[in-house]
Amino acid sequence: MTQQVQYQWLPGPVGEMLRSSSLATTATVPLSGKLVITTGHVGVDVKTGQLVTSSVDAEFNAIFDCLDAALRNAGVSAGLAAAHKLVAYFTRAEDEARMLAIFRGRYPGHTPTWTSVVVVALVNPGMHAEVQAEAVAL
Repeated sequence: MTQQVQYQWLPGPVGEMLRSSSLATTATVPLSGKLVITTGHVGVDVKTGQLVTSSVDAEFNAIFDCLDAALRNAGVSAGLAAAHKLVAYFTRAEDEARMLAIFRGRYPGHTPTWTSVVVVALVNPGMHAEVQAEAVAL
């Protein structure tokens, strides 16, 4: 029997606020399987290795492509759709809403825990975000 990650929300306003944003309060991860943790990924084209700078949307989609490929490569068969935790670093706070909208469009109904942090800069100049993911390979 395959155990699934269980997503939960606090009762009351905090839980409802997070639920309305499609984000869980907690993710209970089964102890069977292997915990897979990615490095932070910026918007790099998976096929060419080049930074994606044509638009913020393209950059964010490239980040999700890289995370998905990394998780699948490590044995997470559903890739980013199985991630229970994401940590996103932004150089502009206003980009968080756009990234979340892209994520929801790609993975409708998926509600991982999500932490967003605004930083002064990223190591790769011109990049607007870097994201790390965790998932369980069962």
